[in-house]
Amino acid sequence: MEPHLAIGLATVAFLTIYYLLRRQISQRRQAEINLRQQTERERLVNQIAQHIRQSLNLEEVLTTTVSDVREFLLADRVLIYRIWEDKTGSAITEAVLPEYPTILGQTFPPEVFPPEYHQVYANGKVRAIADIGSDSLETCLVEFLAEFAVKAKLVVPIIQQIRELHSSQPHLWGLLIAHHCRVTRKWQSWEIDLMKQLATQVAIAIQQSELHEQLQQLNTELECRVQERTEELAKTNDALRHINQTLLSLISASPLAIFTLDLQKRVKIWNPAAERMFGWTEAEVLDYPNPVMTDQDGLDYQAIWQSILAGITPPSLEVRRYKKDGSPIDIVFSAAPLTDSENQISGLVAVVADITEQKRTEAALRQSEERFRSLIENALDIITILAPDGTIQYENPSVEKVLGYSPQDLIGENFFTYIHPDDLANIYPILSQALSNSEETHPIEFRRRHQDGQWRTFEALPKALSFSQTSQSLVDSDPSLKIVMNSRDITERKRLDEVRLALEREKELSALKTRFFSMVSHEFRTPLSTILAASQLLESSPRAWENAEKRERNLRRIQDSVKNMVQLLDDILTINRAETGKLEFNPEWLDLEKFARNFVEEMQLSAGVQHSLSFVCRGENTVVYADQKLLRSIFANIISNAIKYSPTGGQIQCSLTFEAQRVQIQIRDHGLGIPAEAQKQLFEPFYRAKNVRHIEGTGLGLVVVQKYVDLHGGSIEITSEAGRGTTVTVILQTELGFRY
Repeated sequence: MEPHLAIGLATVAFLTIYYLLRRQISQRRQAEINLRQQTERERLVNQIAQHIRQSLNLEEVLTTTVSDVREFLLADRVLIYRIWEDKTGSAITEAVLPEYPTILGQTFPPEVFPPEYHQVYANGKVRAIADIGSDSLETCLVEFLAEFAVKAKLVVPIIQQIRELHSSQPHLWGLLIAHHCRVTRKWQSWEIDLMKQLATQVAIAIQQSELHEQLQQLNTELECRVQERTEELAKTNDALRHINQTLLSLISASPLAIFTLDLQKRVKIWNPAAERMFGWTEAEVLDYPNPVMTDQDGLDYQAIWQSILAGITPPSLEVRRYKKDGSPIDIVFSAAPLTDSENQISGLVAVVADITEQKRTEAALRQSEERFRSLIENALDIITILAPDGTIQYENPSVEKVLGYSPQDLIGENFFTYIHPDDLANIYPILSQALSNSEETHPIEFRRRHQDGQWRTFEALPKALSFSQTSQSLVDSDPSLKIVMNSRDITERKRLDEVRLALEREKELSALKTRFFSMVSHEFRTPLSTILAASQLLESSPRAWENAEKRERNLRRIQDSVKNMVQLLDDILTINRAETGKLEFNPEWLDLEKFARNFVEEMQLSAGVQHSLSFVCRGENTVVYADQKLLRSIFANIISNAIKYSPTGGQIQCSLTFEAQRVQIQIRDHGLGIPAEAQKQLFEPFYRAKNVRHIEGTGLGLVVVQKYVDLHGGSIEITSEAGRGTTVTVILQTELGFRY
């Protein structure tokens, strides 16, 4: 038994040793597998981390990450799900086997990953589902995952620990998701750890990418600001160069002398005008003491420097200096302080104006004013200066000689209070016109009251002038317009003119009377002679009474002569009544066309076949307000003259033309006409042209017609040419335009 026992024990011992060895080998192999897997995981994490450190391209990092993870886990799909601000989400990166549908680029509503889960995942929740059919998942989620053939999935949050500077809350950026589609899969803890590590690396990559973008944005903004600042600086420099160049050009082109001095009173700038004004060239004075003024020139120049050093612009100084050639020059010296880039006083700039000619002109002007004042003071005419409101501002001494007032008594008084009330209406418009248009002057005549109360007549020429400082000796320095009047006393001349006019009127009246009596005697002699001869014939010849034809002819001669005498007397009385305003005028509404047509027909019957009268009416007939009796006389005189001075068989054209607010009456003949030299005297009583004196007439007809036309407020015009005929045109207003 002992050998068998020994063999049995040996067998047991061998089997025990073999089991232990196998177990140890198996454990060692598992440890090697675990070590190799851990090494691969670490390699994968280090590889992704290295890639993240080497690349700032987020899209490239995410694409590489999902591809490496899918290969390492042997998963069917790995994707990164981005959660947006509006709680929607989309697959921004995906690695999937060809036989399964892709999710890349699709956007899903908030219901796919409800917002209430966000905070849980933001706190680090990981969800590993081995079998979507047996893990008590929501039906809608199971159906949604089935659309993409998902059997198992692993979800790990991608968390950013610092989202904003003022917030320490973790931010859920998105999800790292692994899908297994062929069969269900139990996810190992190391796989979950790997996904969590990779999610952390992805978060780091995202953070790094965002920081890089922010840095690029800041760099871009900084570059833009630097560029803008550089451009602004360039523009400023260009503007400064332009200003400096412009300033130098202005100084060079200035007609005034301009130079600058430093604090040692040495010349630094000396422009061409200074060379011309003083005679020293720029080369002669540059960096040398100021040749124009020195400290030995008195306290005024020292005071200017004291103000300059205090930063104050001193008042201008008017002084006489000397040029290089020793000739005197009157100048106005103006200075202002100069400052350097640190705003410290560095010298002065001087602007000098040559007023030598101005001084000479002022002296000549003073002499001229003195002569002018002497002339004004000793003038015989009254010279008055008025303000626009009529206030007397100056009267020369002649006013005392002519009107008895002293100039001091009148200054400040109103000029119009000394003018005759009847003359104010004439003097106001002329003075107003003189103020509004100083270039035009019109003489005026007015009466001005003497100190003794009598009225003196003056003729004056007003003119508007603007007095400047050169006229302070006469009026104040008010530059407003004033009226200067040179008035001459014409009282005696007016009296002599009135006497002369009275004598002329008396002479004209005497001549008129002589002509009147001569004309009346002539005009009355003819009809009276006819009456006397006819009556003597009837008285001395019984046969004339017995012969009915001779008796009727002699009686008709007596009647016609009496009618002519009566007409002559009527014309004379009409003219006299018109001159004295006693002529009767009884207007009424009248159909002028009908009246004119009937009257022309009457005149045609009276003229017989020896003359032909025509009548034409143009325009729309309008009633007029006229005196029918006077209107009949107007037509009768004009048409009778046309017939009288036309040859036998002549034509007289009568027309009536209605226009806007007036009517035109025109009578035209083709008779003797009127010589040009006689046409100016046609409306003088008893005047007759030389070419018609052999024809019977009084020379009163047109005078009567003019008086009647004037009463109607109308006008008469006569155009004529000797030997070719005459046209008489009368214009009457259709409205109430007559005169009483």
